[in-house]
Amino acid sequence: MRTTADTLILAPLRGVTEHAFRDAFTRHFSGFDEALAPFIPTVEGTRVRPQLLRDLRPVAGLPVVPQVLGRDPKAFRVMLHALRGRGHARANLNAGCPWPMVVRRGRGCGLLANETAFAGMLETGCETMPGGFSIKVRLGVDEPGLLLRRMALINQFPLEEVVIHGRTARQMYDGVADVDAFARAAEACAHRVVYNGDIFTRGDFSKLKERFPRVTRWMIGRGAVRDPFLCESIKAGRDILPDAARLRAFHDDYLAATCAELSGDRPVLGRMKELWFYLHHSFTRGAALLRSIQLCATVEEYRQITGAHF
Repeated sequence: MRTTADTLILAPLRGVTEHAFRDAFTRHFSGFDEALAPFIPTVEGTRVRPQLLRDLRPVAGLPVVPQVLGRDPKAFRVMLHALRGRGHARANLNAGCPWPMVVRRGRGCGLLANETAFAGMLETGCETMPGGFSIKVRLGVDEPGLLLRRMALINQFPLEEVVIHGRTARQMYDGVADVDAFARAAEACAHRVVYNGDIFTRGDFSKLKERFPRVTRWMIGRGAVRDPFLCESIKAGRDILPDAARLRAFHDDYLAATCAELSGDRPVLGRMKELWFYLHHSFTRGAALLRSIQLCATVEEYRQITGAHF
């Protein structure tokens, strides 16, 4: 029985929470109300290839919001028009990706550091996606005060919401999310705020909900891939015991979809190894299992190893 009206949103984990994952996950688990898709980069020119938007194929019961990565308002507008042409009324700007290569190019969290470019992207997003444009940000690039300094700018635009991850880009995913810095940013923000960062257990969620009772939207990524029963536990208000049969059925469906989508052992194994980087936490002797999977050279070898552990 659902005991919380809070909205749970699947976070964008590039290489993991793409269409094949969302489809398999939704068929075997519950708890997520919507998903933010891994980012799509802007492109040069006036045409967006349909293949670039293939990941946005619908999933039954899980609305998906596209996320765009870029720094040029003109290219951003082209991408947003392409998304609108496919029926999307909502979109999110990635202003929080922490990867150094992205940040150095002034995209992701690097966009947050460039006030002029950031303002241009906000203006374009709100004009092109009226009422349905949001942003995902971090606290800053090297230090956590940057987001607060940008909040006056952010508040000028009619954003649907602001997703805040409580780390800087330099931190990547190290350490712990800075809950106090999130609180300061949320207090300064005039828009609806979504909390993102370090929800790994139902206890984590309960503590955060107690700290931020006015927050009703929560983004969960790594925690849900580590424990696919996490969102069900949060919604039920009690811990849902892991079910090996459900977990294996999900895994097998995801593997089948990955094999159908990708060609060759290496790309299939690359995606499955990304999954197990998180999922191994749910298994007894998970660290040893992860090492064995990382050494796999063929899909058949992978099937044998995972089959034995299941």
